[in-house]
Amino acid sequence: MSRRASHLRAVCAEASARGEHLVASWTERVAARDLLALFAAATGARFLLERPGRGVGLAAVGACAAIASEGEDRFARAAEQSDALFARLRAAAAESVSAAVLASAPKLVGGFAFADAPPGGVWGGWPALSFVLPELAVAISDGTALATASVEVAPGADAAELEARVAAILATASCSPRPPAPAGTRGALGFSACADRAPEAYEAGVSRALAAILRGELEKVVLARSCELSRHSGFAPEQVLARLRADHPDCSLFAVGHGDACFVGATPELLLERDGARLRASALAGSAPRGRTPEEDERSAQELRESKKEQEEHAIVRRALAETLQPLCTRLDAPEAPEILRLGSIQHLHTPFEGELRGGTESALLRLAARLHPTPATCGAPRAAAREFIAEHEQLERGWYAGSVGWLGSQGQGELVVALRCALLRGERATLLAGAGVVGRSVPRAELAETSLKLRATLPALVEL
Repeated sequence: MSRRASHLRAVCAEASARGEHLVASWTERVAARDLLALFAAATGARFLLERPGRGVGLAAVGACAAIASEGEDRFARAAEQSDALFARLRAAAAESVSAAVLASAPKLVGGFAFADAPPGGVWGGWPALSFVLPELAVAISDGTALATASVEVAPGADAAELEARVAAILATASCSPRPPAPAGTRGALGFSACADRAPEAYEAGVSRALAAILRGELEKVVLARSCELSRHSGFAPEQVLARLRADHPDCSLFAVGHGDACFVGATPELLLERDGARLRASALAGSAPRGRTPEEDERSAQELRESKKEQEEHAIVRRALAETLQPLCTRLDAPEAPEILRLGSIQHLHTPFEGELRGGTESALLRLAARLHPTPATCGAPRAAAREFIAEHEQLERGWYAGSVGWLGSQGQGELVVALRCALLRGERATLLAGAGVVGRSVPRAELAETSLKLRATLPALVEL
């Protein structure tokens, strides 16, 4: 009897003996393949998180089990649900897979919205927080691909049927790749675009924020706006992702499919990453356009470094991360001065954090995320006042924009990226969202220009220019 068959039979026997539903997962090496091709070939629930420039990524399809929550305590309740799910998970792997790798192989994938309540509008049907244990997950790192199949095991389940089911799931990971169609085959190129408000209306919102800052009610607030594109031929997620991958290799490419919609993007910002006791986060705030020549690019970067407004905006985010993470860590390192993070059409002030968690810290990734989300980079400071101002004045359904997307492991490890430079694709519509941080030195017209710059980062992936 094979190692895989033996494992599945053992889980079946345990489920019957306990009279409980369990989950069996099996991990083995497979031939490396294009994760975007796996995503493109799937229907229904599907997920992608990839760093093209580093050759690492994760694609997942199907849903063996799921967790979801909403409300002010959504992270705590979701963490409890994930703990319960992992407690009934029985994982094993082929001999070629090390115990250390197996410990992080079964993953929950998904994300959460900016707000605690389920979003409405174009986001109708999307939850406030949702993660699934996929039927199939394929992870690639350093040229090595691992496939994990997960199946529900009921008391009295037939082991032979489960073996056949797992074999069929794993066979999907080895299918011949079907790359996304070239951009030229997208169909009709004509499209229409409509912003959610007039430019002067957004500038008026920035002016109201500046007045609140002057009154001492806020230190910073992030105001977003959206633009909706329509095209009769629709927007194929895999084609949009292929273009985003090519245009933004140094960003985290992400996609979450839910119902008839798909949320896609290429974000430069990490919320949290945990591997054992090691913790990483990033402060990303302060923006400027890239230059058309190396000399112009460097001048723009220098102006960004010297701008009191951009430095103030960045310092607020940096301070908040440090104050939140320092008590949780025995060590927390960050460069004294922010770095310049150069991307395709924009550059940012960036401070990476790396720390070592204290022993005994409530360190499951969702519980840590509850302490940080939303950061001043996507919300403002003080947090409660900024959230209240956004709810009253932004007049925009953010949905999962400025929330997070990522994966969770059974040992509290995982990765969550901030959902920025993104679009919600649904039928003939694509909704792009972007925001800008308002501080005391902000100028309404400049903040409007910053949102335009950020919206343009995603636009070429959606239309032929």
